[in-house]
Amino acid sequence: MTNDHFNKENKWFYYIQVVMDIVLVNFGLYSAFTYQLNGDLFIGSVQSYTELFPWIPYGALISATALIFFQVYGVFKCGAKRHFETIYSVFLSLIFINIITFAATYFYKEFNSSRSIFVLAFALQLLYLSAWKLMVILLYDVLRKPKTAIIIGKNGETEEIARKLIRTNSRSLNVKYICGEISSRVYSLINEVEVVIIGPKLDSKDKESIISHCVGFDKTIFIVPELFEITLFNAKLTQVDDIPVFCIEKLQLSREQRIGKRIMDILISLTGIYLTLPIMIFTYLGIRLYDGGPAIFTQDRVTRGNKEFRLYKFRTMVMNAEKLTGPVLATDKDPRITPLGGFLRATRIDELPQLFNVLFGHMSIVGPRPERQFFIDQFKQYIPDFEYRLAVKAGITGLAQVLGKYTTTPEDKLRYDLLYIRNYSFLLDLRIMLQTIKILFMKASSQGVSEQATFEELAASMHYDLQREVGVIKVEHGKVAGL
Repeated sequence: MTNDHFNKENKWFYYIQVVMDIVLVNFGLYSAFTYQLNGDLFIGSVQSYTELFPWIPYGALISATALIFFQVYGVFKCGAKRHFETIYSVFLSLIFINIITFAATYFYKEFNSSRSIFVLAFALQLLYLSAWKLMVILLYDVLRKPKTAIIIGKNGETEEIARKLIRTNSRSLNVKYICGEISSRVYSLINEVEVVIIGPKLDSKDKESIISHCVGFDKTIFIVPELFEITLFNAKLTQVDDIPVFCIEKLQLSREQRIGKRIMDILISLTGIYLTLPIMIFTYLGIRLYDGGPAIFTQDRVTRGNKEFRLYKFRTMVMNAEKLTGPVLATDKDPRITPLGGFLRATRIDELPQLFNVLFGHMSIVGPRPERQFFIDQFKQYIPDFEYRLAVKAGITGLAQVLGKYTTTPEDKLRYDLLYIRNYSFLLDLRIMLQTIKILFMKASSQGVSEQATFEELAASMHYDLQREVGVIKVEHGKVAGL
């Protein structure tokens, strides 16, 4: 939320990054090429460099590839990200860029340079871009001016939104007020801030009034959507006689989309099984040797059309883990998880057998994560719309997995799942698969459901002073780590 907000108001900052990032990727390859020719990183023939790919002039291939992967991995939006995440995004993007550029040389028989040039190019590109991104982050810290924000909604949801903002050390928003009750005073508080965040459970009349007030006073508005509001996305404006109406399409994929998705699933699952078969064999033997129990764990899950299927995973817990507890969600530092299982979960190796589920047609590569009927019945008691995620096949990865975390609430995961279904496209699937690679080694996305600190405990630990009044919490920002 905050990253996109910053970039929309500072487009020059974004476009400068785009231009410089593309230039430095090309300069890294140019430096490697000139070093190979004459032992110097910076002095060489530009004409000779462009002749590396005479059929694609001026590095258009590497520039186009860099543009795609930098956009997918958010390299152009490094200002509001953590330093490690920025460098990690650069590192991963450069791997793909050089693999594709390297592979392209085999289609040009006249390529007369050693292909080891790409190893040096990768190292130089990483060096140049890391130095440049560090400068961007420092510049961002000097120039940025975090915007003050008010969170308005029902008690409980407002503090949860505030907790997430301060827990991530938002670099673009400073929460100033939290309002869990609506009164005439709310409008005067809105006038003191720049950004208004509206929770999903706010009464529709209050929401309409607050939005009208914000528009009139030129305030930026963020709305956490109700689940039914997500179905309005991409609605088509038409008319019935002389009445303008929105036409909302069914929340499902068309027959053509399902066929195309199935073809992609078969191709990717077969390729994945072929490439990871040695890893799966070693994992199977490792689990068997570790405790002598079965290596493959099977469990009934639910997919499209409320159909049950047997899901395959490598076993990561002790045998008969739920014999005494019954069905329970995994927790952070779950004692049932074995040391080997912890490694398999952190690296997602335990999910590899699901490629066979995809091949057999039970699942898709991308889609909502499959749940057990036991938990679906529980979720539906307080989230009636939960069943709508069954409009598509369950997936190994999904929008909720790449944009959310293991600890993301079921309501927010459902929002992501519904957004995925409503906005489905082949390119969206491809983007999610690429982003899945990025999060493989990011710890926050692989943990179980953690026992999180309350809003008050988190605020106190980060030196925020909370002044409670009737229906309002005023947040005083002290010496907050990282701000």
